[in-house]
Amino acid sequence: MRRAWGPFQLLMRWSNVVTGYASALLIVFSTFAISFEVVARYYFRAPHDWHLELNIFLLIASTFMAAAFTQEARAHVGIEVLESMLSPRWNWWRHLLADILSAAFCAFISFYVWRYFFEAWEGGWVTDSIWAPRLWIPYLFMSLGMTMLTLQFLVQIIDDLLAPLVRKE
Repeated sequence: MRRAWGPFQLLMRWSNVVTGYASALLIVFSTFAISFEVVARYYFRAPHDWHLELNIFLLIASTFMAAAFTQEARAHVGIEVLESMLSPRWNWWRHLLADILSAAFCAFISFYVWRYFFEAWEGGWVTDSIWAPRLWIPYLFMSLGMTMLTLQFLVQIIDDLLAPLVRKE
């Protein structure tokens, strides 16, 4: 099992790093787009109708695509008080249960967001603005991000189950 598991772990780690850094670049690009709009609107009196939706799309993409990268480092918000109060064995069980419940929730959300993506793709859904960008774009990033987050939880669950349980009681 470990021999077959290693390449998948490596693939997940590599894809998490790529999407994590891509998300950072999207945030930088969004910052420049917002700054451009501020300058265009207030100094040149030439506002644009596309900047708000572009930045919403960029921030959706960066948020969802960075989720697995953040989870791999276990950098999401957690309850550290429980960590110090519980024994290592109970913390192991707490992490395992949280990962299982989180994976189930993310898989559920991922399934339905993929459905929205395909409906938006096939239906040609667009936003209600003058620019009218395609709605499958944010749904794609949401779907990919939630799927990668689900897979990251599965990696952590299997790692926890394969690793020997540390008993320091």
